[in-house]
Amino acid sequence: MIARIKALIPNKIKSAIKKLFHGIRPPRIKLTRFIPSGCSFEITSEMEKYRVTSCGEEADTIEKVLAEIKPGDMFYDIGSCVGLYALHAALLGCHVIAFEPDPAYRKRLKRNIKINRLGKKVQVLDWAVSDKPDEVTLYTDGVEGNSPSLRQVGSRGSVTVRTDTIDNAIKMGKIPTPTIIKLDIEGAEILALQGMKNLLASQNSPRFIFIEYHPDFLPDYGSSFEQCKALVESCGYKEIYSLQRANQNHYFYKR
Repeated sequence: MIARIKALIPNKIKSAIKKLFHGIRPPRIKLTRFIPSGCSFEITSEMEKYRVTSCGEEADTIEKVLAEIKPGDMFYDIGSCVGLYALHAALLGCHVIAFEPDPAYRKRLKRNIKINRLGKKVQVLDWAVSDKPDEVTLYTDGVEGNSPSLRQVGSRGSVTVRTDTIDNAIKMGKIPTPTIIKLDIEGAEILALQGMKNLLASQNSPRFIFIEYHPDFLPDYGSSFEQCKALVESCGYKEIYSLQRANQNHYFYKR
């Protein structure tokens, strides 16, 4: 009976009803590739849908990072976006600190944390990880555009955000010491690494680090891919695996 009634409804009306429903409650996508029970993401734009369904075009990288996790780990997700790493890490038993300075992405991240009931496992911070406490301009088009960046590329919107260093935040007792770090901040890697040198060289350094390097963007920060690698290795880390994706280099380190 219901099927017959649906068949009588014109497609335009069906489409309007669907849009209205999604406006009230946006659709969700459940990823089961990394965790059999799945991790849900709410979708509010085509770009957001693409990011989730494609796993940011780095599903293999996500798998490798998650394979290093042990229950009880303290996981830093620096450049968290909508939470692909943060949420899965939390579901695997980590305590997570998700750094996301972009207001639009942070809103989506918090929503995804809520629908997965991970509020007690994931703490969201609104400042950008850098080499000093400051205020800077973050260039962004929100969740409809490309990843936010401290670099001005073309005509984009902007927002002022706070920055701090990992070393300072740990010293001041604002955040606990991590056991795993994931770093993906669109070329500003050198700033984040310079701001966590004390941590990386300490006895309490994280046992595993994943860094997405952006060699084409690093010169805008007065740095290079080689300088970043040298800094990490000078702190006692060794590369255990690497791969190249488009113009990005994915590096996995252990002490």
